[in-house]
Amino acid sequence: MANLLTSSAPDARPLPASSGPAPADATPVLRLVDVEKVYQTDTIETVALNRVNLVINRGEFVSVMGPSGCGKSTLLSLMGLLDEPTSGTIEVDGRAVRSYTDKELAGLRNLKIGFVFQSYHLINDLAVLDNVELPLLYRPGLSGKERRQRALAALDKVGLSARTTHFPSQLSGGQRQRVAIARALAGNPEIILADEPTGNLDSVMGEEIMDLLLGLNEREGVTIVMVTHDERQAMKTERVIRFFDGSQVG
Repeated sequence: MANLLTSSAPDARPLPASSGPAPADATPVLRLVDVEKVYQTDTIETVALNRVNLVINRGEFVSVMGPSGCGKSTLLSLMGLLDEPTSGTIEVDGRAVRSYTDKELAGLRNLKIGFVFQSYHLINDLAVLDNVELPLLYRPGLSGKERRQRALAALDKVGLSARTTHFPSQLSGGQRQRVAIARALAGNPEIILADEPTGNLDSVMGEEIMDLLLGLNEREGVTIVMVTHDERQAMKTERVIRFFDGSQVG
């Protein structure tokens, strides 16, 4: 698996055309074509994803639901280019990425994809502003001033301008998740992949984070794919994709 924070802009190269029709009024930002993911040991073969065909259009807010072990997290890892499919094609902005090197994939992630995790993944020894700025250290061509401005602007979007010098241990769970969202936004990604972003929060904080994500989608046009177990939250998004035993069922 390639390093999440290492970046280098991927080379321009001719790539296979996208497979399958897309809606005439929408532009796909992510496309999975006949994607399978199989994990193998000496004695066991586990099919995590089975021939998934999926299009995520620019500006959509999509929920992914299903029971534990159905392949949701595997799907998100593949969409985020953190893992490779056993077979099939993954396209980002119409470009197939199978032939990209680890360095090229890391660059593509850094430029186009933001991640929000259930457990925040903040660095406790860094202040809020430094946590948000960290992924930008690996963005080529950004000065220190530009990185700081982007981080401050992202914190302003999530309502944490007054917490820049605080450390994660000094924040509530909802505030820490806001920092994680700001970190994802700082790179101006085309798509945010959120893995159970309200899973560690109480109902009140969960509603606040969901409202924040909905607002970012509506105002900023950020494409969001969210894995969730919460049916109420999922129903607030434009589309719900359901999985069972590695297969898409709805």
